[in-house]
Amino acid sequence: MLDPLRQAYDFALDGLGADSGSRGRVFRAVPHGSRVLDVGCDTGRLGEQLRREKGCEVHGIEADPGAAAQAAERLDGVEVRRLENEESLAGLSNFDVVLFLDVLEHLYDPWSVLRGAVRALRNGGRIHAVVPNVAHVSVVRRLLRGQFNYERHGTMDRTHIRWFTRSSIAEAFSSAGLADVTVEPVPVVPRIQDLPRIGQAIADRLARLMPDQFAGSLLAVGRR
Repeated sequence: MLDPLRQAYDFALDGLGADSGSRGRVFRAVPHGSRVLDVGCDTGRLGEQLRREKGCEVHGIEADPGAAAQAAERLDGVEVRRLENEESLAGLSNFDVVLFLDVLEHLYDPWSVLRGAVRALRNGGRIHAVVPNVAHVSVVRRLLRGQFNYERHGTMDRTHIRWFTRSSIAEAFSSAGLADVTVEPVPVVPRIQDLPRIGQAIADRLARLMPDQFAGSLLAVGRR
């Protein structure tokens, strides 16, 4: 049965090589020819581009059977699994890259799922995760007004169960046993970011100067 709260994300992902958002940053970071596990792959659009443009072998995990069926037409293999605990990825191994893109915030226990994902990596392999930043100025501004309202999209998406800051996602990666953990701010600066030619450069600089306030999402990376 289709989850009535689940959003549809089946849209083409062209131009990832120059995209300034989180998907583009992850796409560029995945080495050519990698063996990739896309956890929460939805309909497989990102994996499709990794296969096509970077020669990767991409396998997917997806909880929704309908989305998994579409992903199976685009990826090397897809399994329908729910992500609940450290054993959720049992039997999967020897991946160069494991992806959790806008997935961990939907899980009751993302920390144990991360621990299990480490076992799916080869030595030296990396986990890349994108999560929304609850410290973003837009959320803080609403909290100061006494507002904690759920929405259909964004940081306050009504399907989100967990929220992260830079420090808490870094701690989640470290506690899972990952090394060389980094957290990159992906800026969201309304109005300024839309300015022609200079908007993205200004947004990037603001996110570097004040990452907690101007990162709309956080890109965490750690190595086994």
